[in-house]
Amino acid sequence: MSSTYANPSTTAPIEAPPAARLIQMILGYQITQVVGAVARLGLADQLTAGPRSSAELIKATGAHPDGLTRLLRAAATAGLVTEDEPDRFALTSLGALLATDAQPASLRDIAIGAADPGHWLPCGRLFDTVMNGHPSAKAALGKELWEYCRDHPEEDAIFARAMGGLSASILSEVVACYDLTRFHRIVDIGGSQGVLLAGLLEAAPQATGVLFDRPEVIATAHPVLAARGLADRVELIGGDFFTEVPPDGDLYVLKSVLHDWDDSHVSQILANCHRAARPGSTLLLIEGLLPSASEPSTLHRHNLILLVYVGGRDRTREQYQALLEAAGYRLEQTISPQAGIHPAWSLLEAHRC
Repeated sequence: MSSTYANPSTTAPIEAPPAARLIQMILGYQITQVVGAVARLGLADQLTAGPRSSAELIKATGAHPDGLTRLLRAAATAGLVTEDEPDRFALTSLGALLATDAQPASLRDIAIGAADPGHWLPCGRLFDTVMNGHPSAKAALGKELWEYCRDHPEEDAIFARAMGGLSASILSEVVACYDLTRFHRIVDIGGSQGVLLAGLLEAAPQATGVLFDRPEVIATAHPVLAARGLADRVELIGGDFFTEVPPDGDLYVLKSVLHDWDDSHVSQILANCHRAARPGSTLLLIEGLLPSASEPSTLHRHNLILLVYVGGRDRTREQYQALLEAAGYRLEQTISPQAGIHPAWSLLEAHRC
């Protein structure tokens, strides 16, 4: 479903009328599942070498003939593929981002994860969250989201890879605007499979790293780091950041961690970092900074979804500053990289007092 109509006389796009645009928004949940199915079937990988017929793709994927043909044509309306010849499909530049080896980062796992039950079903109860102010994950899944992830390792692995993909998408921006050569022991707290830490260490050849996350996540990290030739420079530690974090770092990194939690839990994480860190060490937060309520931003939507999933929240710079100061940190600077896949990322550098 396109957001514009073609003008046959000039071929210039004409903006769709308001009703058509609203219908697209109403039915957006269907597009999520279309993109998720295309990603899960690996259709972008199948089409990377060139156009193929639906019969070839049916054989390659094992999907039902009628079902896959309908999916391909639905994917064409979403701009993921084209059908330039009858029953022959080619990948678009948009669809190519779902390929496993897409650059700068594949969005395949993000698409699969967004359509999986753990993330999909709580969103169906968004209205309940708005009315009662509480997360909907337990009502939708029977347990809190983090418990659900532990009990569904396949979905948890997809989520971990998706977070790695988001980290990879902003790595070049982070290392371009932030000097890492002054650090010698970089501790990535809640660093999933180590994609971000790997990029930081490549930009800081003098440093070693510590990757810290839940034990079941850390168990999957070694192949990722080994593939980058960094296994001998990274110590893998499983644990709980509400209890303690690895000691003696001169740079502690928290990316997309604090927004998952309310202020009391954030204060506990920051206090544990402060207790473990060297005097004068640096804490680097990589988070979206919530603008004023009247300023348009995708973070306002993200802020709502955090409440639906886990009861977390996005924050303003001033709110992060207050939490940091209460934990014994001094906020030194805020850096906003060039807009990438997620244009709202900011780096908040704080020093341990």
